[in-house]
Amino acid sequence: MDAKTAVDRVGKGKQRDINARFKAMASHYVFEPEFCNPAAGWEKGQVEKNVQDARNRMWQVMPVFTDLGELNQWLEDRCIALWAETPHKALPGSIADVWEAESLR
Repeated sequence: MDAKTAVDRVGKGKQRDINARFKAMASHYVFEPEFCNPAAGWEKGQVEKNVQDARNRMWQVMPVFTDLGELNQWLEDRCIALWAETPHKALPGSIADVWEAESLR
């Protein structure tokens, strides 16, 4: 999805009017959209660095799989392990800690 199609209107700072298709995708994949400020080019670099770091953590040692099911199981296990290791951006504890606290509500 092109970023231009995700936003109907760019507001002040990071305010965006997100279109219905992008909202549906964010809801389906359970993520909160966070847009860069067009006037702050350094923000995009931070986002790209976070993606690069996540890829390195995820794929540092690439195992061999006999089939797609085995790959999918490894990916699920690896993501769950990384959630426990990765600090949450806004709340105390890891991503796994925050998820567990929210799921108990």
